[in-house]
Amino acid sequence: MSNLSQTQINVIKPQTNYRYVVMLLLAGVITINYVDRVNIGVAAPTLMKLFELSPAQMGILMSAFFWSYVGCMLPIGWLLNRMGPKMIMFWSCLGWGLSTALTAAVSGFNSFFAVRVLLGVTESGVYPTCTRVASAWTPLRERTTATGIFDACSRLGNAVAPPLVVWALLKWGWQMSFVITGGLAVVYAFIWLYFYHEPENHPKVSQSELDYIRQDQITETNDENTKHIPILQLLTYKPIFLMSLGFFLYMYFWTTFNMWIPAYLVQAKGFSLKTMGFAAMYPYIAGVISEAVGGYILDKWYQGGASLNLVRRTGQVFGMLGGAIALYLAVVAATPDMTVLWLTVSMGVISFSAAQGWAIPTNIAPKGNVGTVAAMQGTIGNLASIAGPMVTGYVIGTSYGYDGALMLLVAGAAGAALVYSLIDYSKPVVPR
Repeated sequence: MSNLSQTQINVIKPQTNYRYVVMLLLAGVITINYVDRVNIGVAAPTLMKLFELSPAQMGILMSAFFWSYVGCMLPIGWLLNRMGPKMIMFWSCLGWGLSTALTAAVSGFNSFFAVRVLLGVTESGVYPTCTRVASAWTPLRERTTATGIFDACSRLGNAVAPPLVVWALLKWGWQMSFVITGGLAVVYAFIWLYFYHEPENHPKVSQSELDYIRQDQITETNDENTKHIPILQLLTYKPIFLMSLGFFLYMYFWTTFNMWIPAYLVQAKGFSLKTMGFAAMYPYIAGVISEAVGGYILDKWYQGGASLNLVRRTGQVFGMLGGAIALYLAVVAATPDMTVLWLTVSMGVISFSAAQGWAIPTNIAPKGNVGTVAAMQGTIGNLASIAGPMVTGYVIGTSYGYDGALMLLVAGAAGAALVYSLIDYSKPVVPR
C-alpha cells in the first residue's frame, strides 16, 4: 500500500463504501446527544413554575452542564488515546443516558444542579470521539463534508427535542420526558458497541476502501521537525487568537439560542406549550439542511479553484452576519409567526458556515499542533456556553427582558463576522 501514489489512489473507486455507514452512526450519536442536552430548555417553562425558579436560577442550571463538560475535555482526550473510540463512546452514551433519566428524581435546585453537572461529565467524550472517528474513517478530501454531516445533527437533535419532549411531558408528565429521552441514549450505546470497529479491523471494509481512506497518510511527508507549542504561546499568534475569539462568539449565540428560545416563545411571545413544541423545531430543520449544503458547497468551491481565504472568509461572514441580521428581525417582528420565521432564517443562515468551524484549526495550526489548537478552540468556545445561559437568565430578569438578552446575541454574531474576516487562512502559523 505504501507504494501507491496519490494520483493512483485518487482514481481508484473503492469496492465498498462502509465509511458512510460509520458517518450515519456518528449522526445518530450526535442527534440523541443534543436531544438529551437541550431537553431542559424545552421543559424550562414547566420547570420554572414547578420548582419556582427565577430566570437567573434557570440560567445557572442550563450552564451547569458546561462547567463539567469543559473541565473534562482534556482528560477525555487522554482516555481516548488509551481506550479508543469504541469504548469511550459506549461508556459516554450509556452514562449520559442514565444521567438524563436520573433527572426525573430531582426535587429542587440543588439536586437538579448536581444531575446537570453529571450530564456534562458523561457527554464530554462525544465530540472528541466523533472527530477521532471521522479522521480515521475519511480521507482529507471528504472530511469537511463528513464533519458537517455529523455536526448538522446537533441541529437535528434540537429539532427533534421540542416535539418529543412536549409530547412526553403532556402525556405522562415532565419526569417521563427525561426518562424517555435518556432511554434513547442507553439503547444507542449498545447499538454502537455492536456495529463500530476501526477501519483496519472491520470485516466489511475492502482493501481498496482502506487505501482510499488512508491516501493522505500515505503521502504525508515527515521531513519537517514538529514543535509542540504551549497553549498560552499559541494564543499569542494573531490567527489563532482571532479564531478562538470568533468561535467564542459563535458558541455564545449557539448555546443561548438552544437553551432559551423555547422559553422565549412561551413567556415572551405567548405560545402554548404544545404550539411551542412545533415552532421551536423549525429553526433547526433549516439548520440541518443549511449546514449539510454549506459544507458541500464550500468544499466544491474550494476544489474548483477558489482560494482558501475567499472560501473561509465568505462562508464565515455570510453565516455570522446573516444570522445576526435575521435574529434582529425576529426580535422586532410584529407577530409571533414572523418571529418564528426570522428565528428559522437566523439559525439556517448561521448554520451554513458551521461546517467550516472545525476545519479552520487544521488550516492555521502550526505543524504538529492541530489537535492542541482544535482542543483549545473547543475549550474557549465552551466557556461561552457556560456564560451564555447565565448572562441571558440574568438579563431576562431585568427591565431589558428577553429582547435585551437576544440583542446581545445579535451583537456577538456581528462581532464574530468581523473577527473571522480578519484571519489569514492561507497558510499555517510558523512558530517563532
